[in-house]
Amino acid sequence: MKTKRILSLALVIALLLSALSGCAADQKEEAQNHAAQPDAGEADPAAAEETEEPDPFEGIDFDGRTFMIHTSANSATVGVQSSNYLIQGPDEVTGDVAPDAALQRNNDVMQRLNIELGYEQVNYSYDQVASNIRKLLQSGDATYQLIINDIYGLAPITPDGLFHNAYDGEHFDFAKPWWYEDFMEDISIKTSMRFMLAGDYFIDLMRCTHCIIMNKNLYTDLYGDPDDVYACVLEHGWTFDKYRELIEGAYKDLNGNGVKDKNDQYGHIAFQFWGPMIPWLISGDPGFIGRDENGYPVLTLNNDRSYILTEKLNAILNNDATAINILGGAEQTSIDTFTEGRSLFIGYQRLGSLESDSLRSTETDIAILPYPMLDDLQKDYVTSTHDTAELGFIPIATPYEDLSFVSAVIEVLCRETYKQVLPAYYESSLKIKYTRDNTAAQMIDIIHDHYGNGFALAWSNGLSGYLLNATFCACIENNSTDFASKNKSLEKVANKQLEKIIDKIVKLEEERGN
Repeated sequence: MKTKRILSLALVIALLLSALSGCAADQKEEAQNHAAQPDAGEADPAAAEETEEPDPFEGIDFDGRTFMIHTSANSATVGVQSSNYLIQGPDEVTGDVAPDAALQRNNDVMQRLNIELGYEQVNYSYDQVASNIRKLLQSGDATYQLIINDIYGLAPITPDGLFHNAYDGEHFDFAKPWWYEDFMEDISIKTSMRFMLAGDYFIDLMRCTHCIIMNKNLYTDLYGDPDDVYACVLEHGWTFDKYRELIEGAYKDLNGNGVKDKNDQYGHIAFQFWGPMIPWLISGDPGFIGRDENGYPVLTLNNDRSYILTEKLNAILNNDATAINILGGAEQTSIDTFTEGRSLFIGYQRLGSLESDSLRSTETDIAILPYPMLDDLQKDYVTSTHDTAELGFIPIATPYEDLSFVSAVIEVLCRETYKQVLPAYYESSLKIKYTRDNTAAQMIDIIHDHYGNGFALAWSNGLSGYLLNATFCACIENNSTDFASKNKSLEKVANKQLEKIIDKIVKLEEERGN
């Protein structure tokens, strides 16, 4: 499922080339000037929107009203710092471009709408989110107009009537490029009821977007020109089989002891099976659900592509060229092994991982790649965000008549993030120690433009893990390809659970008259 581009391609490429190439300051300035002044005959969508359309929020005045945000300050995922530094932003100018852009955005939104932005930070682990937020919402506390937290914990409680249907907010315009319209539709139980908001203000979704990182130096030693991998991606030849071929040619028993151990060189490394398997399953695009005539999801996992996915992924992850668990089960150990030059690829990295000191400081020349397609029958790449990516939710305790206020503030926050924060984030936060790499922008463009299969991420937890960990992961972690048997033992229960969820939504829809 393809989503709208979150930045104009010209702007993304210009900014990323300046950020990733390691060019001199004058080259960086030239790229930014190009983004600001498109070539003759080439329209800049953002600029066109500003000049051709009047601001629909011109003249709206909320008389100093406070908009309270219940925001998450814990780590977004393992290895990625909280996104709150770009949501709440700093209290004062820091000298760091991206958070300072967030501060400016907040000030501009407050001035534009005559409001105050208030925040309360919470620090819940992924398994504490649902119970804590449910308790807050069931108390009837109307302090907060917006809650931002994990999709994993909050999606399963959306049928319980705890959140407003965003379609009731008059100022939301989900056709705008700062919204992830397809993703929001995908994660809904019924497409006419939208309880989860995914847009540029909820930047954790993008920072949690999965990618594969490749050691270009090691690739050169093994195979030659690393640009061949970029070409493979661009020509849609980047498949599970191609990945397996490359990793199998990379393994070396460096200490010569005849035993696969932590001191060897690998093709692929990850710190565990579950977690790092998520982006593989999403990118393999087996066909998790369909939709019936009423827009409700139907489980369709029992199909040939699921069997093929299990076989091909098992051949990658239970391969002698892959190190999983052998490094001690700590994610940082896997990253250290990669930056030391002892693995061709490392999985389970996110775009937000590129901000880490480990990758910023490495001497290794690296490439960012999308996860491969299952096979050449697949139409396009499918990108996964993490199941603990943090989205927006409007608590039901907010009076219905306040949805005009709420939707206006969230809409403008998303719009100004799109215009101000994202360009700054790309420039300042993706500066890694690269040699000049003109194709990196295209790779990141592919990664963040192809979100899909969000339903599996949002609802597998609510279906006892059926869509991901209880089926695929259970097989592969035990070096088994017998997906059919595993599916048979779980499918009936999962269908009953889905029926209960749908029944709740039907009842909720009737109660609210949607």
